[in-house]
Amino acid sequence: MKNIIRYSILSILFLTTFLSALEFHVHNNNSKTLNAVMATGNVESNDVEKLDRYLSMQPIKKHTAVYLDSPGGSLAGGIRLGKYFKQHRIKTVIQGYKICASACALAFLGGTDYKGDKWMSSTTTSRLGFHAFSNADGSQYANSNDTQQVVALVLKYGQYVDIPTEILIKNFETPSHDIYWFSTQEELRLGIKVWDIQNERYVKNAYDSPKVYTSQPTYNTPSSSSYQQNSIDFIKSYFKNLKKLPYTQTWNMLSNSMKNKTNFKKYTRWWDRQVKSITILGITGINYNTVQIRLRFYLSNGKTVCSKDTLSVRKNGNSWLIDGQKSKTIFCQ
Repeated sequence: MKNIIRYSILSILFLTTFLSALEFHVHNNNSKTLNAVMATGNVESNDVEKLDRYLSMQPIKKHTAVYLDSPGGSLAGGIRLGKYFKQHRIKTVIQGYKICASACALAFLGGTDYKGDKWMSSTTTSRLGFHAFSNADGSQYANSNDTQQVVALVLKYGQYVDIPTEILIKNFETPSHDIYWFSTQEELRLGIKVWDIQNERYVKNAYDSPKVYTSQPTYNTPSSSSYQQNSIDFIKSYFKNLKKLPYTQTWNMLSNSMKNKTNFKKYTRWWDRQVKSITILGITGINYNTVQIRLRFYLSNGKTVCSKDTLSVRKNGNSWLIDGQKSKTIFCQ
């Protein structure tokens, strides 16, 4: 019982189930002039056909934007989606506290406005990540010819949607079991619009030192109640989406000091077999970088365990990291 609680953060992070295929539905930003589409799930090879059918049933409007929330999936599917976005002049967005990685990130780069200009938007709390390609089961391509063909496919796509060389380098040099998450500054250099969640303004696209169009503190300043709320929202969103995130991505939400306390393979295996699900009972902000959360664990052996955890979080560029944890067993009400 003690071990279950001690590993509550380091191991909870690895609980997951496979996401369903990409699903399309109306986003809250839908308006008279904008067809706003939410796309959530794993990218698959036939998503272009699914999106095309969905849009054919929507009224014709001046603008169309797809809000992406996906850890990845089919490389070919991601490239096909990106080409579709460019051809049909569809904007791409990663909204606050959402992720778009791997095949999703390639699709994201096809974002185009109704004039035919590149148009992609992220936020200071979104995560855009790239890594090397692999087989569907996560293994590397064994045949060099297969590898060369896939590299050629990605390079041709890069030319088609005018992907900066910097992205292709990160895509190929980052191991398939890891993710390279772009910072706000890197996104700006790549021509991606970045919405400042704290100040509710777009970040100024200045390559050397991006600032917001305001004299107020930038999003890096931990001095307001909104900063504290952001840390609460990060933890809440993290646990809410826990089952949707693959192990490698949740692992990268830990600081190095947290990673040094555990073994990735051991904890993923242990929690995958011992814990069925987790429920948030309550969450409170102690200060701007400390959050207290109450959790209920449903174990595979039929038992239920509850804990009260105090989590330390810290900013890491435009994202957050879980940097510490203290846990206490409590009575399950």
